[in-house]
Amino acid sequence: MMMSEDIKLNPVWVRYCSNRMEDWLSWSRKVHIRSYIELTERFMELHPHYIPSGTESNLILLDKMLMDRDFIDSLTDTGIKVWADSNLIDFVRALDIYSSRYPEIKVIANLFKRRIQWLDRVYRFARAEIIADLRNSGRQI
Repeated sequence: MMMSEDIKLNPVWVRYCSNRMEDWLSWSRKVHIRSYIELTERFMELHPHYIPSGTESNLILLDKMLMDRDFIDSLTDTGIKVWADSNLIDFVRALDIYSSRYPEIKVIANLFKRRIQWLDRVYRFARAEIIADLRNSGRQI
């Protein structure tokens, strides 16, 4: 996925990636990230129609990269609307900014690019649960 001048990045995902990058780098350097990628892809192949229960996917890599409820709770109502209206491609574009500098992030971004349909479907289920929780707590979405 090449970045071109006319693609606008989602500001919420850009901020999210910027805020989480240090933690992701620390974590990905402590574990064997390629093993996590391999296990995640095996899970995807064995469970092509997987649906998460609740706001966690039960996949460490996916939860680590996408399910930061504290960040979402810190957003304004406008920020939450921008986040809720976005898709996983917006996240991958924001993550891709770091791919050329950090090889471990490139490996993760490449997984998201290869498996975007599966990951986006799982993410949409988890996002719907988060949106319902936010509405129940009085947030305007």
